Amino acid sequence: MQTLKIELTGNNSLKALKELEYRNLIRILKEPDLHSYALPGELISDSDFKNWIEFAEESPIVSLTVAKKRWTAQKEKLQKLIR
Repeated sequence: MQTLKIELTGNNSLKALKELEYRNLIRILKEPDLHSYALPGELISDSDFKNWIEFAEESPIVSLTVAKKRWTAQKEKLQKLIR
C-alpha cells in the first residue's frame, strides 16, 4: 500500500478517482494524518503512480466469493507446511 497526496485539477479528475474508489482500487481519505502509522509507504514518483494506475486498470477482477475460496485453500496449504 502506498499513501499519496495529490492535487486535483478539475471535476473530471475527481470523477476518475471516485471511479477507482468504487472499484475498490483506492481509498480516498477526507483529511488524512500523513504522519499516521496507518498510512505506510514511501514517497512515490509521478511515473510510478501512473504505472500503478495502469496496472490496476488492467488487473483481472475476481469476485469476493472466489477470492475467499482461494484464500482458504492457500491458508490450508500454508498451515500444512508449518506443521
